[in-house]
Amino acid sequence: MPKAGKNWKGPNIAQIAALAGVGPASVDRVLNNRPGVKETTRNRVMAALDKLAADHRMQDLRQIGFFCISGPSFNGQMIQAMQMVNASIAGVELTGQFFTTEEIEPGRFAAALEQAGRELDAVIVIAYEHPAINGALRKIAALGKPTVCLTSDLPSSRRTVYVGNDQYAAGSVAAQLIGQILPPVPQHILLVMSVPFRCQQEREMGFRRVLRQDYPHLSIQERVISNDNVERTEELLASHLASARPPGAIYNVAGANRGVGAALEYAGLSGKTVFIGHELTPFTRVLLEAGTMDYVISHDSAAELVQAVRAIDERLRGIESQPAPSSILIHTRYNCN
Repeated sequence: MPKAGKNWKGPNIAQIAALAGVGPASVDRVLNNRPGVKETTRNRVMAALDKLAADHRMQDLRQIGFFCISGPSFNGQMIQAMQMVNASIAGVELTGQFFTTEEIEPGRFAAALEQAGRELDAVIVIAYEHPAINGALRKIAALGKPTVCLTSDLPSSRRTVYVGNDQYAAGSVAAQLIGQILPPVPQHILLVMSVPFRCQQEREMGFRRVLRQDYPHLSIQERVISNDNVERTEELLASHLASARPPGAIYNVAGANRGVGAALEYAGLSGKTVFIGHELTPFTRVLLEAGTMDYVISHDSAAELVQAVRAIDERLRGIESQPAPSSILIHTRYNCN
């Protein structure tokens, strides 16, 4: 255990505290191996210390740009994951640009991405399919710089690697869950989608395949298309529910689960219509605990970001590998904390 005595040459207590997100007194107790510190706090302090010490020894940090288009809740998750990486992984510095699905014009996103690709060592991207975005990633790849697609793949962009779930399998899981919950009588299911994220398209394909194969009595009624906007999703879905026979289940392959939940509440269908969506966030936890959502299909986004950073480091050191798909996680009201 390092000591914070007069001969200590590493990062100072204030620097460690700032990076670890704890008070200086906690850092002092950890460095001097005093009692009264939670194990999680001790681990954060030691990770911050290791990173600062390693960064200090290195002449250059790997500068990685992180570009994300998503809904506000998922963006918030990824900002926290980025902060965790910057606080714990030595030798790298992530800088992020985060946009909501409805606000960003693809050409502007692509221009910012291309500029970062010229200036930085590598980029990590969460984005939907668009020629301008694919083109920007191809230009970065042509410079010999690693490009990683996270959560939603863009294979035609010639990206270096994809890190994330097998989204086809995730959609298949959703279909099996709904098929097992609903009684074996003809019923219809409503899909909620967003703009053309490949992850959503793959989820839908997996979902449809399992319904056709294992639950032919269930059919997809139609799709409601939103832009991961809570208010817009609620408005569209409330209008649909008011004019059509209530679905047996709703599968939201996109974001804005709060909008779906609010529409179900308004229609008096909360807890009556099966509701499955993606991404465990503070908002979906509330929906699970209230019984409005039945299942949330998720993944460890922080671990995936770490995996993306490590994949970049390997490529910059000349090591070629393809990360395995991350685990598909299923959350209920009983395991959402």
